[in-house]
Amino acid sequence: MSRKRVVPLALALSAACGDRPPEPSDAIVTGEDWLSESAYRFGEAMVGDALFGRIYVRVTADNRRVFVLEPFQSRVSIWAPDGRRLVDLGRPGQGPGDFNFPSRVDLDDSGFYLRDRQRISYYSYNGKLAKTVPYPPTSVSYQGFPIRVHVLLDDGSFLGVPSIGASVRLGFWGDDPIHAKPVLRIRNSKQGWLQEELLRYDIRNATMAIPYRDGHYFAGQTYADSDWYRLDRDAGGAVLARMVGDDLQPGETKLTEVSALGDTVWRRRLRFEPAKLSQAMLDATIDSLVAVVIEQVEASPGGARSLAEEALYAPEYLPSIRSFILSASSGQVWLQSQERVDTLSVWYSIERGDTVTPPRRVLLPESLEVHDANATHVWGAWKDEHGVNYVVGRRLVPPS
Repeated sequence: MSRKRVVPLALALSAACGDRPPEPSDAIVTGEDWLSESAYRFGEAMVGDALFGRIYVRVTADNRRVFVLEPFQSRVSIWAPDGRRLVDLGRPGQGPGDFNFPSRVDLDDSGFYLRDRQRISYYSYNGKLAKTVPYPPTSVSYQGFPIRVHVLLDDGSFLGVPSIGASVRLGFWGDDPIHAKPVLRIRNSKQGWLQEELLRYDIRNATMAIPYRDGHYFAGQTYADSDWYRLDRDAGGAVLARMVGDDLQPGETKLTEVSALGDTVWRRRLRFEPAKLSQAMLDATIDSLVAVVIEQVEASPGGARSLAEEALYAPEYLPSIRSFILSASSGQVWLQSQERVDTLSVWYSIERGDTVTPPRRVLLPESLEVHDANATHVWGAWKDEHGVNYVVGRRLVPPS
């Protein structure tokens, strides 16, 4: 079951009256550590139903259904936590029931929405196709850029972002670089298709560009400290995580939730112990990047190192968070900090709307790629030494 996002009354009234909700500044986050223990894992089959490629995992609040999305296989399947396949859907194609590179699953009380490159399809939990909704026409664009739709809301409007190529974003076509992009709500009305901006997110320092022949080789920056955003179909809005700004110190993250109407309904600032980018980390990153440059750009070793050093963004401090998810079932924000405890990564879960309660600190295996979490378990993907992907559910264990 999905959980509707309930905005506390005081915050809702504050947003409606035009006042900004409070933004408390926490002390450096500390607290007793929650642990986790292995509970579920499936994907062992080297052939057959549970041989997964690249996967994206979502789970219901009661752990009864685990959704496994395989974009490159154009497939979505539903599993019991013990590894029994309940539903298997999808094949590449353009017709009803076909998928064109599916990339997002959203849940509600009776079924799920599946987003692919051409439409959003709604299915019941037993796998029956209920409806398909095409995206807005290609004539609907943002300043001439096509809009990539991510979410269909209950009122029929969409949430999406402009699709802008890296060379344009970086200003390689003569225009100024683009430092921020909007999250848009797009809806059809009697006046035609309307666009409303919910928020803007910073994209500086997100992409590296390495000269290559008559163009550039583009890749993501290893130490990008640009904004993160996540869209919530259930609540009908977005949550922004900002790590850099005039009002932020190293190690700080500011969370802002915006409704589908563009109102700020929740703000919270978190402080983690700041971590500097060490010379050893920088050298290791450049060494890895040199190998990529030699392969992709066909440069000599000496030339590749020079190109790598020039292209790499190297801030004094590491970004305050390494990963950021919105739980599909609980609605919580989960942030991964730069901390490590032995071989475990450190995550924090925050109740949206809460401005007082200290975040829950959870230690998880570094090898677990976290995709979703509910009140009792955290779910995601794990890859073994042979490159086989597994679906993993770990039970959350409170402090002793």
